[in-house]
Amino acid sequence: MKRLLVWMLPLILLAMGCKGEKKLSIYSQMYKEDPAVLYIAPLNDMAMRRAVREVGDSAYNNSINTAAMQLYLTAASPLVSNGYYVPGPVASAQIAATEGRTGKQLRNSSIDDLYTNLGIDAVLFIDLLSWNQTHNTWTVEVEYMVRSTHSGGELLYKHVTATKILPTDYRGNPQPLKEDLDFQHDYGCDLETAQRCRLVEILNQYVLRDLPSGQRARRHSSEPYTVSQPEYFKLRIHKDGSVEAMKSSAE
Repeated sequence: MKRLLVWMLPLILLAMGCKGEKKLSIYSQMYKEDPAVLYIAPLNDMAMRRAVREVGDSAYNNSINTAAMQLYLTAASPLVSNGYYVPGPVASAQIAATEGRTGKQLRNSSIDDLYTNLGIDAVLFIDLLSWNQTHNTWTVEVEYMVRSTHSGGELLYKHVTATKILPTDYRGNPQPLKEDLDFQHDYGCDLETAQRCRLVEILNQYVLRDLPSGQRARRHSSEPYTVSQPEYFKLRIHKDGSVEAMKSSAE
């Protein structure tokens, strides 16, 4: 499935229309600075949890917690595949443990010491804003921002509302896809958690592979002139597993 997704991404981008802005425009500062090392800051999880009054509330909160961890842990893979060096989970945990600044300070104050002391060129911030669901859909709202340790400027900003939709049987019961069942089996989780985890993993792949190729990737001269994602868009994973992206208005 992951390999299929990689091949699908260029087609999804084309489906968003040829009138979109080119990567050279969207990522002009990133092309200029050409970062090599990206550090993923601890996830900023702002999604609401339920007050625990019954067993279902605990199960819901556990599902949300697991999906948040999946969102953070699967962000590195598309960056590495795209030619960037990303400190591993242990190294990232050590950086986070020794970092005295709050997430807000990392976003707004000088962070040039991360380059001077650790060789980090840019920091990826991920905000998990909210979750919503119906009996057969799961929706997550996420913001991504990459900030340079050299200039302090913003290299990437994306605000995405992503939804995963399952087909239903004649009684209206959700019918998971084979990939959903494989994930559920491999990770030993319930259906709801599997849907959330697969949704955020596909979302990471889609958003972060849009970045310009890193120094370790094979670069193509045409890449800067290909269509990029807009800053605000909606992502839909349909009943058959196909993916569609649609531009949305800034809020």
